[in-house]
Amino acid sequence: MSERHLSLSEAQKQLADLPRLFQEIEEPIIITQDDEEVMAICSMKSYMQLRETIASLNQTLQILHDEKFMASFRLSQRGMKGDPLVSLEQLRRELGWEDENLESK
Repeated sequence: MSERHLSLSEAQKQLADLPRLFQEIEEPIIITQDDEEVMAICSMKSYMQLRETIASLNQTLQILHDEKFMASFRLSQRGMKGDPLVSLEQLRRELGWEDENLESK
């Protein structure tokens, strides 16, 4: 996949033709000004795919940063592997619940 580069002035001249061009190619077009890459233009299809990917990655990051969920997940994975059972105290420590139970007493 090779990138297509256009200078800013070339892009301005070809702006009306870009929708047709994006029907032929899927890669973004890199716009340069004074030989420096300043922007990228992509098709709406590519843009929507990029947005979906970013949203999916954000959801994954939110899950990975949820310490209680990840502790529960690791414990469930351990259980699926047939690892030995853990004590209630160890479970509370791994889930971060030891402080909560002290307050309720």
